[in-house]
Amino acid sequence: MKNLIRTFLVAAMYLLSGTVIAQDKTAEMSISFGKEDDKNVCKVALVSEGKPAAEIAVKLYVKRLFGNLQIGEEVSTDETGVASFEFPSDIPLNSEGKLVVLAKVEDDENYGSIEEETQTAIGKKVDLTQLELEKRSISGADAPLYFIAGSLIIFAGIWGAIIYVILLVFKIKKSATQTN
Repeated sequence: MKNLIRTFLVAAMYLLSGTVIAQDKTAEMSISFGKEDDKNVCKVALVSEGKPAAEIAVKLYVKRLFGNLQIGEEVSTDETGVASFEFPSDIPLNSEGKLVVLAKVEDDENYGSIEEETQTAIGKKVDLTQLELEKRSISGADAPLYFIAGSLIIFAGIWGAIIYVILLVFKIKKSATQTN
């Protein structure tokens, strides 16, 4: 029994050490932007030990307020180690006039997880001074007519049910006193 446990532990340590060794490679990632055929293009280059890293799946994200917005589908690097993404120009920029772009390699068997972040000014600038704020109040003179009518109908129904129940209680009390 001890030999079986010892064999199992040696096999587990061998498998775990193989996993760590398999992810021992490191890669450097760089992000660049340009124009090709009147389209904005984002290129992500991966280099490992001075050589291009080919056939590595890369995802491109834009950081937003509550999470990351994925841009396009996952793209694999070519033989030169470059993954090209068509970058949309209609994403609203942040208050500083920039977009934070994030390129990720997630759980690759050779390189593990890699992230690179950069900023770009490609996007749609939103003029916040020109925005008309909608009045979304349900009180006072700003309330829409259907809010007022709907709430009055609901309140009338609730109070009507309460008054009806009170009248029934008095009827029950009155009928109980008449039978005695």
